[in-house]
Amino acid sequence: MSRKQPQLAKLMRPRLYKAVARERLFRLLDEKREHPVVWIVGPPGAGKTTLAASYLEEAGVPGIWYQIDPGDSDPATFFFYLKQAIEAVAKRKAKPLPLLTPEYLPDLPGFARRFLRDGFTRLPEEAILVFDNYHDIAADSVLNTAFVAALAEVPQASNIIVLSRAAPPPGFAGALVNQTIARVSWEDLRLTAEETTAIAASKGITDRNLLRTLHEQSTGWIAGVTLMLERLRGGGSLESLQGAEALNTVFDYFAGLIFDHGSDETREVLMKTAFLPRVSAALAEAVTGKSDAIEHIEDLYRRHLFTDRSVGGEITYQYHALFRAFLKSKASIAYSPEECRSIASLAAAQLQTQSQPEPAFALFVEAEEWSGAE
Repeated sequence: MSRKQPQLAKLMRPRLYKAVARERLFRLLDEKREHPVVWIVGPPGAGKTTLAASYLEEAGVPGIWYQIDPGDSDPATFFFYLKQAIEAVAKRKAKPLPLLTPEYLPDLPGFARRFLRDGFTRLPEEAILVFDNYHDIAADSVLNTAFVAALAEVPQASNIIVLSRAAPPPGFAGALVNQTIARVSWEDLRLTAEETTAIAASKGITDRNLLRTLHEQSTGWIAGVTLMLERLRGGGSLESLQGAEALNTVFDYFAGLIFDHGSDETREVLMKTAFLPRVSAALAEAVTGKSDAIEHIEDLYRRHLFTDRSVGGEITYQYHALFRAFLKSKASIAYSPEECRSIASLAAAQLQTQSQPEPAFALFVEAEEWSGAE
C-alpha cells in the first residue's frame, strides 16, 4: 500500500496561534469575494497572512495555500508546484495536470488559462487559492503575463486571494478596470483601537492609558502591537511603553528587515531625513546634500516598507511613527550629539523657509538652537 506523499511546507496553510478573529475584515472579504480575485496589500507584519488563514478557517472554505518565493519567477517551477497543490486535494481522480514543457512556451498565457480552468474542475465548489508573497515574483518575469491571463478562468463561487507587499503590477491594469480584481488596502488592514484592545486583552493587558499609547505608537501596525506587547507582558507600565526598552524588539525587526541590508548611502539618507516630519525631494536634498536622496525613500514606498506618500502641491513622504523613531535612534548612534543637533538645525531652517513654523520650532528646540526657536 502506497503512502501519501508529505506535503511541502510551501503548500501548507500557516499554523495559527491564538489569532484574534478580525470580524470587520472577515465581512470585508465576504464583500470582496463577489469579485474573482481579492488582492490584499500591506507592509510586512500588517497581518495579511494571518487574516487570510483565519478567514479560511472561520468560513470553513476549502482552500489551497501556495507560498511564493523568488524561484517561482520561473513559470515551469510555479506550475510544477501548483500542479502538486491541486492534485493533493483533488475531489476526484482525473488525468494529471500537465507540466510546463517547451512546446507550451510560445503560448504561455494560453497554457495558464487551460491549466487553471482544468485545475478548478478538480477542486470543491467555493474553493479558494491563496498565493502568499506575490511580491517575490520578479517584475520582469513572464509569469506575470500568464498569471493575469489565468485570472479569467476563476469559476463562479470560487476565488483567488493574493497577498503582497505591493499593488498589482502594471500588467494587471485591465483586470482592475474590469473588476476581476478587488483590493484590500493597507488602510483596511490597520488595526482599529478596538482591535488593538482585543489583541492586548488576549495577552492579559487591559490598562486603558497603556492601550491608548500602544495604539497611537503602532499606528495600527499589527506586528508593532504584537512586538511591544511581548515586551510588556508580566506587568508593563505607561512609562515602560514610552521608553526604549519596549521598542527594542520593534527596532530589531526594522533592522533585520530593512536597515541592515541597505547601502551606506541609503542608511545615511534615511537617518537624516527622519528628522523631518514629512519629506519632499527638495528637503531630502537639503538635509543630505544628495540630489537623488528622494529616490531611496521612494523605493521604500514602492515596497510598502513603512513609508506613506501624499500627492498635493508636491509629493511628500512620511515614515510610520515607529519606523521614524527607529531611524532617529540609529542616527543617535551613528552621529555625535553635535552632529545630530546640526542635522536638526539644518532641517528646522529648511522648514522655516517653507513657512512651516510649528515643525521648525520643534526641531530648533531639539537642536538646542534657542535663537531660531525664539
